[in-house]
Amino acid sequence: MGMRFLAAVVLALPLVAAAQNTGELWEITSQMNIPGMPAGMGGQTQRVCQGDDPERRAKSDKDQKDCKVTDKKQTANRLTVTMTCKQGTMIIDQQYNAAHTEFKGSMKMNSKEGDITINTTGRKVGACNVQQAAKEREEKSAAMKKQVDVAIAQGAAAKKQHADSQIKQCGTALDSMNYTGFYVYGQCYKKTDAKCKSEMSTSDQLSPEIAKSCNARVAEFCKRYQTQEGFLKAKADENAAQMCGVTTASVKAAQCPKAAQSESLAFLGSYCPVEAKPLAQQHCAGRDYTSKMGGKYGQFCQAYLANADFEKPQQSQAQKATDQVKQGVSKGIDKLKGFFGR
Repeated sequence: MGMRFLAAVVLALPLVAAAQNTGELWEITSQMNIPGMPAGMGGQTQRVCQGDDPERRAKSDKDQKDCKVTDKKQTANRLTVTMTCKQGTMIIDQQYNAAHTEFKGSMKMNSKEGDITINTTGRKVGACNVQQAAKEREEKSAAMKKQVDVAIAQGAAAKKQHADSQIKQCGTALDSMNYTGFYVYGQCYKKTDAKCKSEMSTSDQLSPEIAKSCNARVAEFCKRYQTQEGFLKAKADENAAQMCGVTTASVKAAQCPKAAQSESLAFLGSYCPVEAKPLAQQHCAGRDYTSKMGGKYGQFCQAYLANADFEKPQQSQAQKATDQVKQGVSKGIDKLKGFFGR
């Protein structure tokens, strides 16, 4: 309502008191700054006929009938008016040149819809018919209100479309267990640094619906990540583990004994070499394995054998150096044998 209200009020500028039967024609350019509104609402230039006292006119205007002037300060070249309306508080500030033929001003509206500002400039271009101008002003006001209504509807539709898209993306990220699809909600999950606080606060202000939905899905992701099925689907992504405040090692330590007990072959073969070894020795070697490659243990064996090296003890650097020396000595002896014909 605040935007519709200002759209009507901007046509009432400039707020100069003039005789009832005289009219001054002003050319006024206005620039509306409305958070969340699409571009194109500003830079409008129009001609306005003024011939009535602004306070009296405000009381007769149906859009301003509930407004009350709570403060008014006027000097030779400046007028400041504070009006309290049902829509919010409006402050009008206009400064004129010495001849009162030009002005610069602003109108600021504080309402539940947000803070709205209209910056204006104007110049007097001649005389006008007050009654005719009043009729034209009403028509222009109605047209501007319609334009604002359309812009509000378009802005609301665009906001909803954006929210629906982001919420859907977070849902897809959860279903596929791909943490990168959460964007800032994943990057800043459980983080309290200044950058994340700022980004999350901005996201909450833009769309509380997105923040609520995506944060809930990130929490569910982390819950699923610590299960065998979720861990498998997330491909044991260490970055996802960091997001959730755990490690892949801790998940394996918790789930491998359970996987061995329930014989969860996919998890065992991929991530549990110690627990999987007895089954591998029984089903993944010899002719029996070759004849059953397409059977129950086929994929288990493939996964286990592909990761067989992760159960081998890591060779120490000292041992590696010793082995390299032995290899070098052995090669040197072989060359000497060849030189002496042995």
